[in-house]
Amino acid sequence: MAFERLYHAAFPKVYAFVRCQVSSVETAQDVVSRIFVKAYRNRLHQPNAEATMAWIFRIARTTLIDYWRVEKRRDAVTQPLDAMAELTSQAEDPEAAYERKERGARVVRAVNGLKDDDRILLAMKFAGQRTNREIAAILRISDAAVSMRLLRALRLLRATLDGDRGER
Repeated sequence: MAFERLYHAAFPKVYAFVRCQVSSVETAQDVVSRIFVKAYRNRLHQPNAEATMAWIFRIARTTLIDYWRVEKRRDAVTQPLDAMAELTSQAEDPEAAYERKERGARVVRAVNGLKDDDRILLAMKFAGQRTNREIAAILRISDAAVSMRLLRALRLLRATLDGDRGER
């Protein structure tokens, strides 16, 4: 029963973390299932309630890295299909909808250009909705190191996006 509660609490954030790291829904589902199988097998070693999310995200991070290593490639994430298929509202100007999708595609391309560690860090922060303290626990580094790495990753991302705008 405790593992079921963990699964229900962690699944949406773990899935979001993985989904923004891989190119397809099917791959995300496969990787997430591997994560929860590993967690279930090691549930007896699960830490106290406070550290449980860090523990599951640590498993998620290593499983994702293992996936990249085995596949010998890092998926280039494309605009998620659900975002592409998203219908514009009746009130939204078609040009505004196009610009929004273009902006999203530029961000995805820029994130693809980052190093794996930076991608994972940004995914934990924004898709996984982890705090800096939680990320520090997951990566077993200091809060200050997380803040500095996030700042550097965001600066690289911004520089890439600013460079893209200059080329247009």
